[in-house]
Amino acid sequence: MIDAKENIKDVFSLGPQFLFRHLNHAQARSVSIAGYGNIHLRPGQSDCAVIRQVFRERQYDVGTTAGINERIWRRYTEILQRGEIPTIVDAGANIGAASLWFLSTYPRAAVVAIEPEPDNLAMLRLNAHGKERLSVIGAAVGSTEGFVSIKSDGLHWATQTIRAQTGVPIITMDNAFRSVEHGVPFIAKIDIEGFEKDLFSENLDWLNDVYVVYVEPHDWMLPGQMTSKPFQRAMAQQPFEILISGDNLAFIRV
Repeated sequence: MIDAKENIKDVFSLGPQFLFRHLNHAQARSVSIAGYGNIHLRPGQSDCAVIRQVFRERQYDVGTTAGINERIWRRYTEILQRGEIPTIVDAGANIGAASLWFLSTYPRAAVVAIEPEPDNLAMLRLNAHGKERLSVIGAAVGSTEGFVSIKSDGLHWATQTIRAQTGVPIITMDNAFRSVEHGVPFIAKIDIEGFEKDLFSENLDWLNDVYVVYVEPHDWMLPGQMTSKPFQRAMAQQPFEILISGDNLAFIRV
């Protein structure tokens, strides 16, 4: 019954083509999302839940709050009018659903999608293929460069990263934003399964320039580790308003 209700919601918000994911259990398949086009996903994995969060629940759309969308769009337009490129960093991009949403919403922006987990990264590359303004980096995001090991419990949207001597490289937010020529920090989306404790511990100059920051906190997943404390401290020093948007805290510059 629950699946039937979810499927009905999917039809109305994502389009009937999204149901085609049920037709087989291939390792990956492409389905159509109404208004956004095709996206590759893995049936039986957490990909469907990620797509629902982004495109059905619209967790990165804060436009329903009075005046917020106008402010964000004004900043986007200001950057373009200066001949520069609004740059969006999707840290913890998973299969790229949020990256595709941002690219559709801000079509003249550049999106830098960063993902450390190899299987997710392969799906992300499939979904980024042919999209000129979407670049993919296989890395973790942290406060300083280095390496991480990958810890996974089998859920592709809950992969954790742990600093290590070797392994997957770490890119900083500064370097991610700088990877776009003539880019200006515009939006940062951060969903890195507890590694936000590392990211927000130091080297936070990028926060002085970015206009919107989406952070999914993970204290619920890692109780007692205070993974949100560094970003609470860092964001408190900045002139941001806070909105709750689905699983995310949305910080919008005033």
